[in-house]
Amino acid sequence: MKKALIILSVVVNVVLLALLLGRKPIELFESAFPATSTQPITTFQYTKNPNYVRLNSLFHTYQYPKSPNAVMLGDSMTNFGDWRILLDDPTIVNFGIPGDTTEGFLTRLDLIVEMKPKRVFLMGGINDIRHFTPIPIITENMTTIVTTLRKNNIDVVIQSTLPVAPKYSDSVRVNREVEALNRNLEQLAKSVDMPFIDLRPTLTNQQGYLQNRMTYDGLHLVGGGYLRWSDALKPFAERLQITENKSTR
Repeated sequence: MKKALIILSVVVNVVLLALLLGRKPIELFESAFPATSTQPITTFQYTKNPNYVRLNSLFHTYQYPKSPNAVMLGDSMTNFGDWRILLDDPTIVNFGIPGDTTEGFLTRLDLIVEMKPKRVFLMGGINDIRHFTPIPIITENMTTIVTTLRKNNIDVVIQSTLPVAPKYSDSVRVNREVEALNRNLEQLAKSVDMPFIDLRPTLTNQQGYLQNRMTYDGLHLVGGGYLRWSDALKPFAERLQITENKSTR
């Protein structure tokens, strides 16, 4: 009872003060008790990801062929696919790391530049979004990746970041951020005159969510999803003569 009276007294005093100052009571409440941000701040560190530690070490140990047709740079979405089979090209190098972010991608650029592939297929950003990294920072990282590769005469094919399925937790926020990132990526591709492959039409539903039948957990693709993904790349790959056997036909 005493607590209720104190709260009522505060409310009445704020209202009276607002009337005297010619301001709205809500304005005084907001200035006196400012709302705190509910947006989490990312604390994720790619170097703490055990997949990154393991695979990055292996990537820096392997001996790669010089000038492979393509490098696939990405996270688990890229890592889980056997692109040599999917694109029928034994020279493709898979540089995907499960759980990795665009900041982690940057640390593999030295290997890619040294390898001198004809081009890089780039997809990423979903893990950044999952860990609440702001879209401008993700876009900046992707821009750095693209410009660094281009300066070293390596073509880049930017692929859209895939949204999540409705069953994925936090799907509304994640897909809203994915949509914003894809707009930036498409604009980035145009600005550097590089291709942008939008994979969403073949993998999402009318609401823009990843189709449930294309995923087992709301995030990662099943086999059928990879077939659709590679089918979307094949016509493009043929135009750029990516696959070794297609280029000799």
